Amino acid sequence: MKKLLQSASMCIVLLLGSGWLHASDLKDGFMGTPWQVDLSALDNFLKIDEKGDLSYYVNPTVVHVIDNIKIPQVIYAAHQQKFFAVYIHIETSESFSQLKRYITDKYGKAKMTMRINPDRTEYSWTYQKTKIKLKQNDETGDMKLGFYYTPLSSKVNELQAEAYRHSKPRIEVDKKRAVETLDLLKF
Repeated sequence: MKKLLQSASMCIVLLLGSGWLHASDLKDGFMGTPWQVDLSALDNFLKIDEKGDLSYYVNPTVVHVIDNIKIPQVIYAAHQQKFFAVYIHIETSESFSQLKRYITDKYGKAKMTMRINPDRTEYSWTYQKTKIKLKQNDETGDMKLGFYYTPLSSKVNELQAEAYRHSKPRIEVDKKRAVETLDLLKF
């Protein structure tokens, strides 16, 4: 009986230590890092970039594993020092397909979006307050997996959209000049 308990305990330790992506890993954070935490206050997190209220970190001491795919560098994003997103660069199309299957098995059928400019295919899933996005730029071949804590990521998206609206150059039409009207398409 003692050997059976030891074997069961060893299996549990191996499963927990393998870094597999489970729903419990996304409920309150990403694989043990709580959403909204100040990443600069955590051991081993190094700031790699900063743009306005956004800061980006890595933890070089950890290699995550999702469905036996080693992910050596995970980029953690914070808005006003609050952790809200994770970005993972995907190296191969085989890994992309494997991750898509794995996440679909865990979280169900993905919502698929195709964009024309730039040519991009995006799959998304939602689990509680976390949105998962698997993106592929069809033109460049770049692939990325992202995890977003929606209460903060929605706010960040709104702020960025607002900043973009204010920074767009406005084109003024000289009303004193004659303007030629062209038909783009005739139906």
